[in-house]
Amino acid sequence: MDKGNVAEPDCDGTQEWNAFWDPEAVKRVFDSSIPIDLVSLESTNNVPLTQAIRQRWASQRRFTGLDFIGNSYAFVPELSFFETNSTYYLWDVLTTCYFFDPSIVKTKEITCDVKVDFPSDGRTFLTSKGRRANLIYDVNNTRFFDLIDELAKKAD
Repeated sequence: MDKGNVAEPDCDGTQEWNAFWDPEAVKRVFDSSIPIDLVSLESTNNVPLTQAIRQRWASQRRFTGLDFIGNSYAFVPELSFFETNSTYYLWDVLTTCYFFDPSIVKTKEITCDVKVDFPSDGRTFLTSKGRRANLIYDVNNTRFFDLIDELAKKAD
Protein backbone atom coordinates (compact mmCIF):
# COMPACT_ATOMS: atom_id res chain seq x y z
CA MET A 1 0.00 0.00 0.00
CA ASP A 2 1.43 3.35 -0.98
CA LYS A 3 -0.70 5.37 1.45
CA GLY A 4 -0.11 4.98 5.16
CA ASN A 5 -2.08 6.25 8.13
CA VAL A 6 0.33 8.97 9.28
CA ALA A 7 -0.55 12.57 8.44
CA GLU A 8 2.19 14.50 10.24
CA PRO A 9 4.38 17.40 9.09
CA ASP A 10 7.60 16.31 7.36
CA CYS A 11 6.20 12.84 6.56
CA ASP A 12 5.62 11.51 3.07
CA GLY A 13 2.29 9.84 3.98
CA THR A 14 3.46 6.24 3.38
CA GLN A 15 4.14 5.29 7.00
CA GLU A 16 2.15 2.98 9.23
CA TRP A 17 1.38 4.66 12.57
CA ASN A 18 2.82 2.03 14.91
CA ALA A 19 6.01 1.56 12.85
CA PHE A 20 6.36 5.35 12.47
CA TRP A 21 6.81 5.85 16.22
CA ASP A 22 9.86 3.59 16.43
CA PRO A 23 10.95 2.34 13.00
CA GLU A 24 14.30 1.13 14.36
CA ALA A 25 12.54 -1.17 16.82
CA VAL A 26 10.32 -2.53 14.04
CA LYS A 27 13.40 -3.07 11.88
CA ARG A 28 15.04 -4.96 14.75
CA VAL A 29 12.02 -7.27 14.93
CA PHE A 30 12.01 -7.68 11.14
CA ASP A 31 15.72 -8.60 11.27
CA SER A 32 15.14 -11.19 14.02
CA SER A 33 13.85 -14.75 13.73
CA ILE A 34 10.63 -13.95 15.64
CA PRO A 35 7.56 -15.11 13.69
CA ILE A 36 5.61 -12.09 12.41
CA ASP A 37 1.87 -11.76 11.90
CA LEU A 38 1.47 -8.37 10.23
CA VAL A 39 -2.00 -6.78 10.38
CA SER A 40 -2.48 -4.63 7.27
CA LEU A 41 -4.26 -1.30 7.17
CA GLU A 42 -6.51 -2.79 4.49
CA SER A 43 -7.84 -5.34 6.97
CA THR A 44 -8.40 -2.81 9.74
CA ASN A 45 -10.36 -0.61 7.32
CA ASN A 46 -13.02 -3.36 7.45
CA VAL A 47 -13.66 -2.74 11.15
CA PRO A 48 -14.53 0.96 11.62
CA LEU A 49 -16.22 2.26 14.73
CA THR A 50 -19.66 3.21 13.39
CA GLN A 51 -22.91 4.42 14.89
CA ALA A 52 -24.42 0.99 14.22
CA ILE A 53 -21.68 -0.68 16.27
CA ARG A 54 -22.12 1.83 19.10
CA GLN A 55 -25.87 1.11 19.08
CA ARG A 56 -25.23 -2.65 19.02
CA TRP A 57 -23.10 -2.39 22.15
CA ALA A 58 -25.55 0.01 23.83
CA SER A 59 -28.40 -2.45 23.28
CA GLN A 60 -26.41 -5.07 25.23
CA ARG A 61 -25.44 -2.91 28.22
CA ARG A 62 -26.78 -5.58 30.57
CA PHE A 63 -23.53 -7.44 29.93
CA THR A 64 -20.72 -5.87 31.96
CA GLY A 65 -18.09 -6.44 29.28
CA LEU A 66 -20.14 -4.81 26.52
CA ASP A 67 -21.12 -1.93 28.79
CA PHE A 68 -17.41 -1.38 29.45
CA ILE A 69 -16.55 -1.52 25.72
CA GLY A 70 -19.37 0.86 24.80
CA ASN A 71 -18.39 3.37 27.47
CA SER A 72 -14.71 3.08 26.56
CA TYR A 73 -15.40 4.09 22.95
CA ALA A 74 -18.17 6.61 23.72
CA PHE A 75 -16.05 9.68 23.01
CA VAL A 76 -14.06 8.34 20.08
CA PRO A 77 -15.04 10.02 16.77
CA GLU A 78 -17.11 7.72 14.60
CA LEU A 79 -17.16 7.13 10.87
CA SER A 80 -20.32 9.01 9.84
CA PHE A 81 -20.41 10.17 6.25
CA PHE A 82 -16.83 9.99 5.00
CA GLU A 83 -13.39 9.02 6.26
CA THR A 84 -11.40 11.69 8.06
CA ASN A 85 -8.05 11.65 9.82
CA SER A 86 -9.95 11.08 13.08
CA THR A 87 -11.96 8.08 11.83
CA TYR A 88 -11.32 5.28 14.29
CA TYR A 89 -10.79 1.69 13.23
CA LEU A 90 -10.63 -1.15 15.75
CA TRP A 91 -7.10 -2.20 14.76
CA ASP A 92 -5.91 -3.10 18.25
CA VAL A 93 -9.10 -5.03 18.91
CA LEU A 94 -8.68 -6.87 15.59
CA THR A 95 -5.15 -7.88 16.56
CA THR A 96 -6.38 -9.20 19.92
CA CYS A 97 -9.37 -11.02 18.43
CA TYR A 98 -7.07 -12.68 15.88
CA PHE A 99 -5.26 -14.41 18.74
CA PHE A 100 -8.58 -15.73 20.08
CA ASP A 101 -9.88 -16.87 16.69
CA PRO A 102 -7.58 -16.76 13.63
CA SER A 103 -10.46 -17.91 11.41
CA ILE A 104 -11.92 -14.36 11.40
CA VAL A 105 -9.18 -13.19 9.01
CA LYS A 106 -7.62 -14.06 5.67
CA THR A 107 -3.84 -14.36 5.56
CA LYS A 108 -1.08 -14.87 3.04
CA GLU A 109 2.67 -15.19 3.26
CA ILE A 110 4.65 -12.17 2.07
CA THR A 111 8.22 -10.93 2.09
CA CYS A 112 8.55 -7.40 3.45
CA ASP A 113 10.73 -4.84 5.19
CA VAL A 114 10.45 -1.47 6.94
CA LYS A 115 12.09 1.83 6.07
CA VAL A 116 13.99 3.60 8.84
CA ASP A 117 15.12 6.70 6.91
CA PHE A 118 13.33 10.05 6.71
CA PRO A 119 10.87 10.94 5.15
CA SER A 120 9.52 7.37 4.83
CA ASP A 121 10.57 6.11 8.27
CA GLY A 122 7.97 3.59 9.39
CA ARG A 123 6.81 2.54 5.92
CA THR A 124 6.39 -1.20 5.56
CA PHE A 125 6.78 -2.51 2.03
CA LEU A 126 6.97 -5.67 -0.04
CA THR A 127 10.39 -6.77 -1.27
CA SER A 128 11.87 -10.05 -2.40
CA LYS A 129 14.91 -9.41 -0.18
CA GLY A 130 12.89 -8.84 2.97
CA ARG A 131 11.49 -10.83 5.83
CA ARG A 132 8.84 -13.53 5.53
CA ALA A 133 5.69 -12.60 7.40
CA ASN A 134 2.12 -13.75 7.68
CA LEU A 135 0.03 -10.84 6.32
CA ILE A 136 -3.48 -10.41 7.67
CA TYR A 137 -5.13 -8.70 4.70
CA ASP A 138 -8.87 -9.14 5.24
CA VAL A 139 -11.31 -9.68 8.10
CA ASN A 140 -14.83 -11.05 8.25
CA ASN A 141 -16.58 -7.99 9.72
CA THR A 142 -19.63 -9.90 10.94
CA ARG A 143 -17.62 -12.66 12.60
CA PHE A 144 -15.26 -10.05 14.15
CA PHE A 145 -18.06 -8.14 15.88
CA ASP A 146 -19.81 -11.37 16.91
CA LEU A 147 -16.54 -12.52 18.51
CA ILE A 148 -16.27 -9.26 20.48
CA ASP A 149 -19.79 -9.83 21.77
CA GLU A 150 -19.01 -13.46 22.70
CA LEU A 151 -15.79 -12.59 24.52
CA ALA A 152 -17.32 -9.63 26.36
CA LYS A 153 -20.31 -11.67 27.50
CA LYS A 154 -17.96 -14.25 29.01
CA ALA A 155 -16.80 -11.51 31.42
CA ASP A 156 -20.11 -11.76 33.26
